[in-house]
Amino acid sequence: LGNSIVRHMPKPDIGWYGDWGMAASVKDSDFVHLLIRDIHQADPSVVVKFGSIADFERDFDTYPLSNLDSLRNPDMLILKISENVDDKKATEGNFSSYYDKLVKYIAPKEKAVKVIVDGFWAKEKVNRLIKEYASKKKYPFVSINDLSKDSTNTAIGRFEHKGVAAHPSDKGMRMIEQRIWYAIKDYFGKK
Repeated sequence: LGNSIVRHMPKPDIGWYGDWGMAASVKDSDFVHLLIRDIHQADPSVVVKFGSIADFERDFDTYPLSNLDSLRNPDMLILKISENVDDKKATEGNFSSYYDKLVKYIAPKEKAVKVIVDGFWAKEKVNRLIKEYASKKKYPFVSINDLSKDSTNTAIGRFEHKGVAAHPSDKGMRMIEQRIWYAIKDYFGKK
């Protein structure tokens, strides 16, 4: 689960026409579809569900978790959010407790693997809170917040709209996927 980097519906007014991870050139180049490819190479029977929970990021303190009922009880949860969380609101509004409620709501079973991924953009406070949460819970943690420092990992120059262009390029998507796959591949029996 994530935000526009996971999936964004077409929005022509900002120059985005895809229905996949924003700024990837095609669906098969976003990190989710690259990850699905690797998972299915290891185990074709795995069912992968994915979606954007950007609304939770923006309104974590009032978001109705029941909106996520169709995504509950996975064997593995990969949670990659932070980009739309306001740093100030996160530190003053006890973001970590709402993040924990989100994880427990979606994946309440103890045996479910919970993989925590920070944000692509340098949201210092939110990314720190997410990392601290993963450490406290002893959940696998994947850091990707350094990737946006290299402009070749962004779609700058490919899109006029600055918000779209700030998203991961195909290269950035591959880098995100590789880091997540490295953290989860042993769960699928692939070394």
